[in-house]
Amino acid sequence: MGFTLEVDNYRALRKVRWSPSGVCAITGPNGAGKTTLLSTIEFLRHFLERGIQGAVEFSGGTASIKNQQAAFKERIQLMLGQGPCSWTVFAELKPPLLQISEQVWNGDETVAGQNPDSNWVFVQEHELTVTGDSVFSHAMSLLPAEQRERLKGLHGLASTFRLYQNLQFWSLRTTGSPATADLYLHSDGRNAFSLLRNWKAGRKEHEERWLFVRDGLRECFPELFEDLEFLAAGQTVTVQFFFRGLRQPIDAYSAPHGLLVALLHLCAIASAPDGGAVAIDEPENGLHPYAIRTLMELARARAAAKDVTILLATHSPVVLNTFNTEPERVYIMEPEHEVLPVALTEHSDPEWLAHFSLGDLYSDQTFGAQRRPPP
Repeated sequence: MGFTLEVDNYRALRKVRWSPSGVCAITGPNGAGKTTLLSTIEFLRHFLERGIQGAVEFSGGTASIKNQQAAFKERIQLMLGQGPCSWTVFAELKPPLLQISEQVWNGDETVAGQNPDSNWVFVQEHELTVTGDSVFSHAMSLLPAEQRERLKGLHGLASTFRLYQNLQFWSLRTTGSPATADLYLHSDGRNAFSLLRNWKAGRKEHEERWLFVRDGLRECFPELFEDLEFLAAGQTVTVQFFFRGLRQPIDAYSAPHGLLVALLHLCAIASAPDGGAVAIDEPENGLHPYAIRTLMELARARAAAKDVTILLATHSPVVLNTFNTEPERVYIMEPEHEVLPVALTEHSDPEWLAHFSLGDLYSDQTFGAQRRPPP
């Protein structure tokens, strides 16, 4: 199904109008806002979970939350939509505070909202006072069951979205994962081993996730990986890997870096619920081209089977070449454009693109160029 994201004046983003679905690549020069684009939905998730103070802390504080090119009176606006439902957050910077208001729409009907000049909130026939918490969160407990059901997909999208970056490989190698009952991968990946154990031992719907990861590793590393098993010590879970041709297993500390990279990316993809979305920043790091291409095949199959949107911020020609037959799913962050991101098929003629490998065009700076300043 995908989703729609509109952003005005948030951090590095001046104006965003974006409707991704399936597996999509986001590329462009360093500093163009690729990671900020993906982190916008995480800001909304933190708002749902922790209130506005938690969301602002996640975004680096009020000093950096508003785009520097925005006029003083311009507001920050974030809109997340799925199907006929949408959730808009308005933010006005009044140092040292961020004044927030919200609107939740079900089709053409506003089912919840907040007066920007007060803490007064309405959720259909309910009136209440909210300080710092999300109106959307309150709406999901106060609205009639029929309304909640219609908004369930959008709320689930926002509350389960994860951006995976700065993964804690060293912690996994040296200390393993804390023993938890988690059923999704944390943003830093530290709970991966515990998560996999839970999936393997859990209900059939979760066991399927374990099999996706294990079988995916076999496909990414066909001459290396056979299986893994879990080891527990107190409140810690770690793993040992079984490799082809070796009589003894290899512990996590000694495992190849690329194997752990692929394991975490597969866990991230499998964590996304049906109809949800996940983002991975630079998934190519540490992987052989064969493993990258295989990972992309697995991601596309998963996206199609589970209606999951998978967003990949990348500089990799290998990743981009896997989009040669679907350049409309490549999006470019180029600061000179008024509205971002720009679909590659809007940037360049699709018939012309068909004659080239997208990775070669990116390497030659035909699109997403890192330009030198004029002398």
